Amino acid sequence: MPSIYSQICNSPIGEGTPAMRKVACEHCVIRDTSCISDLPADQLAEFQECGTSAIYKSRQVVFHEGTPVGGLYLLCSGAVKLYQADRFGREYILDVASPGDVLGELPLDERETYSTSAEALSDSQLCYLPRERLVQFIQVHPMTGVRLIAALSTALSAARRKAGDLALKGGEARLADLLVRLVNGTGDATTDRTQITLAYSRRELAEMIGVSTETAIRLLGKLKRKHVVEARQREIIVTNLERLTRLATHGSVAAS
Repeated sequence: MPSIYSQICNSPIGEGTPAMRKVACEHCVIRDTSCISDLPADQLAEFQECGTSAIYKSRQVVFHEGTPVGGLYLLCSGAVKLYQADRFGREYILDVASPGDVLGELPLDERETYSTSAEALSDSQLCYLPRERLVQFIQVHPMTGVRLIAALSTALSAARRKAGDLALKGGEARLADLLVRLVNGTGDATTDRTQITLAYSRRELAEMIGVSTETAIRLLGKLKRKHVVEARQREIIVTNLERLTRLATHGSVAAS
């Protein structure tokens, strides 16, 4: 499955970009790494009948925190942020889903609600799988259920890791860690200078590491003074990945 941060490096879809078209499961480029990778053609058609595929425009909300959980969402293409908001309306990004990821929960109690909100960061295709139909399909094809459990377990592990980072790491180390993950998502982590074109604002970067926008800008400035990154508008260039990785891991650019 692609890195959860791989879609951050894609440029946002803007005005004048051709409209996104839906792609069927049999032609999906991430099918082999998703929860339906082992389904033959006849079972794949049966799976498609379980759900409904739709295109979500950039900034369109997929579901809201606190609303009843009716089923799961499978992200086919694009990028979706999962976030929570406090009573003042400030958002905190908990995760960024990339193609192949499963969004939402699947509780047995129909009164349960979504624990987060989800919003498309770029034009995205999602498949909605209602609980009743999905459960019926899993009863007949149990390996799909096993793969869904694995996907949800990965998401849970990522959430726990982020909670640990917020408790144990300072803001500078969290930003460094995020940038290292962005570089790894480009697949070009061996070069001395890796340019990352962000599809996010500084505010969204701040939400991803749990700080204010002003603090995120100040932390970027500190990384520039340590000669590990260069930043201008939506572009960030990692100039010393080794030192940035040490900062993300140990909180210092000095060798441990």
